[in-house]
Amino acid sequence: MAAQGVRLLARSDRLSAMGITGVLPILIPALAMVHQVARRTRGAPPACVLAVDVWQPLQVLHRFGHHLKGVPHVCYLPPGPNFIGPSRVHAAVASAFRTIITPFPHQQRLFAEAGGRVRPGGHAGLQAMLEELTPLPHERRENLLALLPGSRTLEVEYSIPVQYEAARRVLERHPELTPVVGCASDEVAEAVARRFPELKTTRSARELMSRARFGILCSGTAVLEAAALGCPGVVTYNGPRLQQWEWRQFHAEKIAKLRAAGIASPYVALPNIISGEELYPEVLDTPSGPVAEAALRELAGDLAAKREALDRVTASLSWEDAGAVVADSVGEALGRS
Repeated sequence: MAAQGVRLLARSDRLSAMGITGVLPILIPALAMVHQVARRTRGAPPACVLAVDVWQPLQVLHRFGHHLKGVPHVCYLPPGPNFIGPSRVHAAVASAFRTIITPFPHQQRLFAEAGGRVRPGGHAGLQAMLEELTPLPHERRENLLALLPGSRTLEVEYSIPVQYEAARRVLERHPELTPVVGCASDEVAEAVARRFPELKTTRSARELMSRARFGILCSGTAVLEAAALGCPGVVTYNGPRLQQWEWRQFHAEKIAKLRAAGIASPYVALPNIISGEELYPEVLDTPSGPVAEAALRELAGDLAAKREALDRVTASLSWEDAGAVVADSVGEALGRS
């Protein structure tokens, strides 16, 4: 962004977290970042605020910087992609933003029903990925077992041992497969090499998924990328005990009620949410045994038919140029053509 002439007020690219237990260690630097943005825009307020894949932190930003409340806001990749029914989130976001841009058809419908001005726009990450890579067709897939343990430190620490052991069990039945770990950073690659030196690694996780026959994937954006790249698999997630306690104590009952009311999807992986079916079996917070069993069931099934179902998910997304749609929406918010 800086190379394109953007003036950076603060950096948030390393402030990713899951849940309350993940937020606490980064709370002070996150608040410092918000305060810095508010302070440095006070004398020269921006003409527009563009929120990318974020919403609730804007409420904190407004407390520090009241001058930003009157600035038009545009939202790209709005919150709540797991919500498949109308909720308070949709109404709140619809009232907070001049325009909401999303690639997901269910979000387009729900935010429009809540009174928001919604525009379809492609997922920039998927668009860039498919410009760089051509996924291999099913019949030309290589005998690679892609392991994606995630990008956050805790995800990798707790996911890779489970994925490694699950892969070892899968290889007992499928010795033709070669497990390869797709690493999101050099730090992840070094951590994998220290713990499991016998495992092959690559820093090009997307290329790996474009060639692999199957994947064991940490829940998150990687699963949507895997669907777009035609890589079937199973979805895992393993976190520390404190995070599991937080989920049971604060979130599980609430999510169960939202699911019973038809607001939250019964699934966590985006391809499953979009399709309304479990295209990727979800084996979350479990040891390696159930993960391996789910993977073996999928490998014994019709992977070509599964690939066709993943292609339908990809085709259902909006593919309008994300940059053009966002730029046009910001121009409209500023009263320009």
